[in-house]
Amino acid sequence: MIGKFVRGFVDGSLSTLGIVIGASAASSWIIVAAGVGGALANGVSNVLGALSAERIDQYRELREVERAMVSQELKGSALDGKIRKETVAAGMVDGLATMAGGAIPILPYLALDPDHAVFVSIALVIVEVFVLGLYLGKLSRENIVFSAVKMAVFAMAIAVIVYVVQSVIVP
Repeated sequence: MIGKFVRGFVDGSLSTLGIVIGASAASSWIIVAAGVGGALANGVSNVLGALSAERIDQYRELREVERAMVSQELKGSALDGKIRKETVAAGMVDGLATMAGGAIPILPYLALDPDHAVFVSIALVIVEVFVLGLYLGKLSRENIVFSAVKMAVFAMAIAVIVYVVQSVIVP
């Protein structure tokens, strides 16, 4: 479940960062509304997407077990119940983590003017994914600095791309 949490959290942070940078020409409250709306929509979307994907994977494995058992159907069995619970848990963890991660780039807009909040949002997300990169590097026994820097570079690339797009659209 940690993997699903990290995936959702990073997704929520980076996609919402894109929203708040894209809306950075607006007032703080419009940026907050856009960010919250995007984070919620992304979170619900990820609940449904992760739930569906997990269900497909789990039931595909169950059907393989049924075939190996000479076509005994396991619907309604303890294994079927376990799959249902794991599927719901996976979807909820992914979606709720997406919403939590989406809050990170929104928070500076609650206290700062948009011109400063955009840079604080970018910095917070870069620090967040850097720390997650350290953790992932440690877990996977990779070079933790390389893992962290790689995550941070992706966050910076997203910020730069969205900032350029926003600057072109809103001169």
